[in-house]
Amino acid sequence: MTVPSRDPKPSAHHVVLGLRVAGGFLAGAALEFADGLNCLIGGRGAGKTTVLEFLRFGLGLMPDPKINPQRHKAIDALVKANLGSGRLTIDLRTKTDLRYTAGRAANETVQVLNEAGTAVPVSLDRDQIFSADVFSQNEIEDIASSPAAQLELLDRFQEQEAAAVAREMEQLQRELDQSSVDLRRIDQEVDDLRGKASELPVLQERLKGFAEVAGPDAARINAAHTAKSGRAREEKLPEVLIAGLQKVARDISSSQVAFQSSVEAQLDNDVRQGPNREVFESLAADVQTFTQHLASAVESIVVAARTAETQTRTHATALAERHAVQEAEYRTIVAASEEEGGRAAERVALQTSLANAQAAANEQLAKEKQREGLATTRNDLLKRASELRDRRFALRKQVGERLSSQFPTIRVTVAQSAELQQYRDLVTEALKGAGVRQAVVADRLSQVFLPGELARVVASSDYATLAQKAGFDDERSRKVLDALKASGTYYAIETVELDDRPCIELLDGDRFKESTQLSTGQRCTTILPILLTQSERPLLIDQPEDNLDNAFVYDTIVKALRTVKGSRQVIFVTHNLNIPVLGEAERVFVFSSDGRHATLKQVGTVDDCKEQIEKILEGGREAFLQRKARYGH
Repeated sequence: MTVPSRDPKPSAHHVVLGLRVAGGFLAGAALEFADGLNCLIGGRGAGKTTVLEFLRFGLGLMPDPKINPQRHKAIDALVKANLGSGRLTIDLRTKTDLRYTAGRAANETVQVLNEAGTAVPVSLDRDQIFSADVFSQNEIEDIASSPAAQLELLDRFQEQEAAAVAREMEQLQRELDQSSVDLRRIDQEVDDLRGKASELPVLQERLKGFAEVAGPDAARINAAHTAKSGRAREEKLPEVLIAGLQKVARDISSSQVAFQSSVEAQLDNDVRQGPNREVFESLAADVQTFTQHLASAVESIVVAARTAETQTRTHATALAERHAVQEAEYRTIVAASEEEGGRAAERVALQTSLANAQAAANEQLAKEKQREGLATTRNDLLKRASELRDRRFALRKQVGERLSSQFPTIRVTVAQSAELQQYRDLVTEALKGAGVRQAVVADRLSQVFLPGELARVVASSDYATLAQKAGFDDERSRKVLDALKASGTYYAIETVELDDRPCIELLDGDRFKESTQLSTGQRCTTILPILLTQSERPLLIDQPEDNLDNAFVYDTIVKALRTVKGSRQVIFVTHNLNIPVLGEAERVFVFSSDGRHATLKQVGTVDDCKEQIEKILEGGREAFLQRKARYGH
């Protein structure tokens, strides 16, 4: 196919220049699209829809399989069935007047070539080089009934800013998920230590009786017992420190070995001797430099740890010698007291337990301080996430206001963070086995608590607030709170995504009705004008006239096309003659099929294809007569 010559002053919008098909149902097809209105016409099964879906597939703009698995599966099946072992080649021009070619076979990813024919490592859509708005048959109606699709539509009007917000929110969510893991782990550690430290008051009280020894030697005896209790703790400290030093050396050595093994597994001989060996040999050399530095650093740390371990053992020996002397003195003192001698063993056991409980209490305080740091970091992340959600809402609100102003019969509003389904689902799942009606309770909690509020109530075990706000009795409140706390779900609740809820309405008589309550035709009437508004992206729609009467097609679609032509490329699959004729299509593609292969029968202007248009499209000569009446030709 001959690529159209470069426009000396291209308008600032993306353009699909052409499509070439090698193999399959459309084998040999070569389409050159105009920068304006392009209409694909033909009988049923002639290949029109296949062309549109080939463009979607070839540009890498398939529906997200996670969001819309059924549509993704259907389009993927259509493409593979009609392309077979063939290949698609799409020429395009970006809004910055750069030319690229996208190529793809049925089981390949999109490969992009620059003007020189050199493959470049970019994704057209993800890297924001090029994009298009593609809507399959009946997809417009689906938008009217899907809040998620409506949000996606609104975000397209602020694409770059919305994408930037989305990327940062994804990164924040990953960090928040990790903080949830860290906090759950440290909470468990604190709980374990709290259990060990809980015996501290009881042990202290029991030891008071032993401390109240009468007689002139009471102070000396009590001091001796206190010192013995201290020795019990002191003699453990060197081994605890040694275990810590050994763990550090072991962990860092293990990390080094794991990294080295991974590098060797990935940069094997097949890769280093393959067609790109120069790159991988250079890469291997750079990584080797790092691994040498890493090995040197690890060796230094391990040596330092072993030195510290040796020194600690020396100190432990000196400490043991001191303890031996002190223990002998202790025994002499206890033996001299007839009363104390009988209770010494019991008192020593209590003091040892007290020392262990005190150590747990001290470690608990250290862990709680560590948790405070993690919580501070998490709060900063939550604050930033809230700011981003506010920013995203502001963008969507601006778009809604602009569209409402542009179309008096359409009203677009956005309610911030009003979509509660993910929140409800999360709470419902966490309440499994709690002995309550999960869905009912989850629905109630999501209505009366913001996620952050519920998380705080659960974290603080505030049964009273839960019961008061949710209207639950004490037993249900305890079941609910205990279930949410035991699973650690309150951390996930704190970060759950409350998406905005869009509302697109159509003026029906004297009042606005929400799109979900409209008839099929009214839904298309509501969404289609929004799709036809100004954009830098090409607009591809399969049969936009479906479920619409000719009056609306002319009054809305045709007039909108005349407005955007010259500043936006449009490619329509259509059966309605009014669109190409009254919309004054720059290029018409006429398709036919023998059932096994589709053929591009004719290409040209509306006048060039007049005979085919009159035969194929609904409306016949009437549209040409209307055009003549209006324009005189």
